[in-house]
Amino acid sequence: MEEISERVNGNDNRFNLPVLTISAKTGWMTQEDRFSGDISGKQKKNYTLLHKGELSYNHGNSKVAKYGAVFSLQNYSEALIPHVYHSFKIIKETTPVFIENFFKKKDVNKQLRKYISSSARMDGLLNISYSDFMKVHLFISQKISETKQIDKIFEILNSLLSLQQRKLELMKQLYRYLLENLNTEKKHPNIFIKGNYSHWNKVKLSDLGEIRTGKTPTPSVRSNYTNIGMPFVTPTEIVDLYNYNTSRFISNSGLKKAQIAPKGSILVTCIASIGKNTCVFKEKVAFNQQINAVTPNSFNDSTFLAFKSLQWSKRIDCLTANTAMQIINKKDFSNIETMVPNLNEQKDISKIWLKSYSLTYKYSDAKKLIIRLKKFLLQNLFI
Repeated sequence: MEEISERVNGNDNRFNLPVLTISAKTGWMTQEDRFSGDISGKQKKNYTLLHKGELSYNHGNSKVAKYGAVFSLQNYSEALIPHVYHSFKIIKETTPVFIENFFKKKDVNKQLRKYISSSARMDGLLNISYSDFMKVHLFISQKISETKQIDKIFEILNSLLSLQQRKLELMKQLYRYLLENLNTEKKHPNIFIKGNYSHWNKVKLSDLGEIRTGKTPTPSVRSNYTNIGMPFVTPTEIVDLYNYNTSRFISNSGLKKAQIAPKGSILVTCIASIGKNTCVFKEKVAFNQQINAVTPNSFNDSTFLAFKSLQWSKRIDCLTANTAMQIINKKDFSNIETMVPNLNEQKDISKIWLKSYSLTYKYSDAKKLIIRLKKFLLQNLFI
């Protein structure tokens, strides 16, 4: 590092510039955005003036970056940054973006670890001096054109990632809006679907279908469980309305002591983890005593009730708010009242909810793929 860079410190007494800080996860942020205010105080006079293209090493310990993070200033022409950062500029043979990406490689942590004299201080900073930081060895291309090509790859990836994140945020907003406005505990929702203007009727959950409370076959009896039997769902395995990852399965002998929910049932957590609900969409499952299952009758749509169950959970939360442990028994659960439209309207609303839910996951998966590609390239484009 010391062969290709030069230290940056001090300022020129202009204190009206943007005051930035480094987040290991997102990079440069204004102190207002990160801390809801400028926290520099009297220390601002000691802050470092950083120009566009110059870099800083935040040697703060965090879950995201155990040995700190390096970022180049790209979105500001000038800024003031904490003087505790190790700031520097590139003077030959490479680019700031290349250096920033190099330090995102996990391999570089082996070098940083050698120079850290002790664990994190009280202020969260790692004990690594500027001179020791400069001893880090880099492998850079002798052709600046090749370095710039690599920079371009990551520039495109970062743009894709930003766009995908924006799409995901907007889709989540749309999903929440549709969920709130096509769902109601009144006679009509806030928005209508063309052709559907029926009055919603107040019913008890017991009117929607059959309600069962789960059971747990004795865990100490090994013969009750197997590696490939019927999935056994507890609140711990519930991820969201259409995702549950079971770690245990019920054997044929265990099924005699279990409670079974057919495909299409809605599993509603009624003890402790209120709000963890899911729909049995693949195959029938067994479930434990923390859960009540609602198996819809022919007058109700499974998907509609799955999304509707989020409102039931809010009601359960209110009913059990003052208890030592949140719990509602089968009788009280069955008597909870809710508003539902006719079956055709339920199905139409379900299509909209399910489409927005599916798109949210599609965009989330696309974002994860870009992140994985970026990690792969970081490990393979840098020696």
